[in-house]
Amino acid sequence: MAKRKLSKKARRKKFIIKLFFALLIIVAILIGIFVFTRKDIEFLKNIDYKNGGDITYYDIYGIHMNFNGVFELSDDFSNPKLVLANGNKENVIDWKLDNDGNSYSFETSNYINDGINLESLDTGTYYLLIKAETKENDETVYKYFPLTNTTEYDNLTYYTLTKNNSNKKIDITWDRFENNELLGFNIKNTKLPDDVYDITIDPGHDSNDAGTIVCENGDVPNNAGKCVNSKAYKESDINFTVSEALKEELESLGYKVKLTRNSKEDTVPTYGEMGSATTANASRSKFNFSLHHNSTNVPGGMATTHGLEVYVAGDSKFDLAKLFVESVCEYGKTSISTKKEFKVSEGIYQRFSDDGITPYYYMIREVGGIATHAYVNGSNENYGKNPYYDSNNTAESYLLELGYIDNVKELQNILDNPKGYAKGIAKALDKYLSK
Repeated sequence: MAKRKLSKKARRKKFIIKLFFALLIIVAILIGIFVFTRKDIEFLKNIDYKNGGDITYYDIYGIHMNFNGVFELSDDFSNPKLVLANGNKENVIDWKLDNDGNSYSFETSNYINDGINLESLDTGTYYLLIKAETKENDETVYKYFPLTNTTEYDNLTYYTLTKNNSNKKIDITWDRFENNELLGFNIKNTKLPDDVYDITIDPGHDSNDAGTIVCENGDVPNNAGKCVNSKAYKESDINFTVSEALKEELESLGYKVKLTRNSKEDTVPTYGEMGSATTANASRSKFNFSLHHNSTNVPGGMATTHGLEVYVAGDSKFDLAKLFVESVCEYGKTSISTKKEFKVSEGIYQRFSDDGITPYYYMIREVGGIATHAYVNGSNENYGKNPYYDSNNTAESYLLELGYIDNVKELQNILDNPKGYAKGIAKALDKYLSK
């Protein structure tokens, strides 16, 4: 049966009804925005700006943000907490708090890869504040105090790791409300810009610097790096093979990944804007993995030292490093290193310069900026310049020595199973980020 057409009057009535409901929805949205903004303003007005404290240090290392600071509270106040709050929602931030009378000092963590997990924050606008209890008319009330910036650093922007093909942008800005300084976190959903990545992989060495060259049968290469009776392998090429496999593994998990070089034939500078030590921060990656293979220089393939070594920065928690050790050994069908020097835990190593603080390996030191005591500022003519040496927003970097290629048995395992090593690294990271 043919569908009966509505009269002109009925069509007009139907349109008016639809328009009415659409306007209701728009008004409801605008009221919601107005109420939220009004609540936000009321919350900011009620902060005690006559008191407060100072931020003396702050940085982002990997996915974590850390603060050090000082403040004072009169005897009227107790039980201070560090919070991210906006009047509607409040997150209490873990910290280490010390006080001498009314004077307090704090740090969010004594580990550089711990503190505020930026990946865990919800969308919205929040303010970093001190919250403390006091009594008014025999009732407990809470007061909020601001923290002002006494460092040489300013605003920061952080993009979260890609999850379900989406990201968040966190603008961390020193704002002013009625001429009072506040530290705000503005968090909104977004997509990564083209030049921003989640993870950077550095395949150690390049076509101009092969690293160690070994013969498959254990013979010693000649001065030209050739093997007479078997195939020669360059560490730089093996590093690239595993790095390429790792990139594929991480991309299959949804991450956006960048290599510091894109082929075995490429060369890459150490510093500059896109060097092996600078690409991670130029691309605002959260993690940087530098892949290498070790050697002992024992001739004839007779090295007995073997196994995985994961090098980490000082003042680091070992949570991710331990997962690397466990997972790479499983999927790479290998074992932890037998090397004792620089060992701090099973399969985990830290090597420092003579001062005992500064990391020896530039792929850890220079990637980490101020968190890892980077210092290549261009003043030494024998080096280039790391433009991020004094940055407080850097990637968390690991150097993985995946095995000893002058150990014939281990070399063969590495050649046979590069995807296993790559899968182990990717599985470890995925497990770490899923906690």
